[in-house]
Amino acid sequence: MLSESGQSTVVSQINSDIIAINNAVLLHNRWLAEWNKKLICGLPISEEFIQSDAYRHCGFGLWYYGEHSRFTEDQDEFPRLGQLHISLHESVRRIVLKASENQPITEAEYDEFIARELEFTASLVNLRDALFGQLYSFDYLTGVYNRQAFYSLLEKEHARITRTSGVSSIVMVDLDYFKKVNDQYGHQAGDKVLAYFASYLKESLRPYDSVGRFGGEEFLLCLPDANVDDAKTIMERVREELAHQQIDITGADGKPLSINITASFGVSSISKRHPTSQAIETADIAMYEAKSAGRNCVKVYRYSAAEF
Repeated sequence: MLSESGQSTVVSQINSDIIAINNAVLLHNRWLAEWNKKLICGLPISEEFIQSDAYRHCGFGLWYYGEHSRFTEDQDEFPRLGQLHISLHESVRRIVLKASENQPITEAEYDEFIARELEFTASLVNLRDALFGQLYSFDYLTGVYNRQAFYSLLEKEHARITRTSGVSSIVMVDLDYFKKVNDQYGHQAGDKVLAYFASYLKESLRPYDSVGRFGGEEFLLCLPDANVDDAKTIMERVREELAHQQIDITGADGKPLSINITASFGVSSISKRHPTSQAIETADIAMYEAKSAGRNCVKVYRYSAAEF
């Protein structure tokens, strides 16, 4: 059985990160307002604005140096945001120290602070927008890439292969007799099976492999740097282990029960001589060959020497 944490979707993780960023923004705005009030009203400046590592202890800093999902930390904007935050605090510290010694704050110094604050805010917006972009790249039910995002991923893999003369594989997977699950146990049970299957695929594959929902109970897999024979070996293991998984669902009568599922796999190459659409088409051909062979098996589409 997969753990409950294994069944959680990336959608919920990204949503949690966006909520956390919004809260961090509020904390930063409160910090900024408090600092401005003290500076303008000539109030005593507390130690939190003067410490050399103050950027770690403010509300935003506590969020930034805390724990995040990989979806936030993998964004290009994330490390840049940290540097801008440090730079902003350095500007504030210089102004605070001058104010505490009754030295005049020059227009250039204040303009520098405003510029850094604007740059920091823009970086925050960019990070949040990037996460929203990630959010709409995933299938809400299963937490794997949606069809459009997976097409984009395959195009990038095709470009990489074309550039490096490498080899990768694509796999079309279809759950066997899935309509019977919906008909016998209801669509809620069917949704749970789909979510479970997607999580099972992610946990069973290599860290750099990708899973996408093609539609309904069909999924696409991208296996970089694996030829069709390597991919077939991997899929045979995945197929065999899948048949032994126990999926806990609620039956149409409301009683809990466990069921087993199987799937049919079609493997094909991602070739520099063929467009991505053809890779999907040939994987689909192989998958339907697996269906025709009795389901719960793996079939491979092999290009002829002239085609490849």
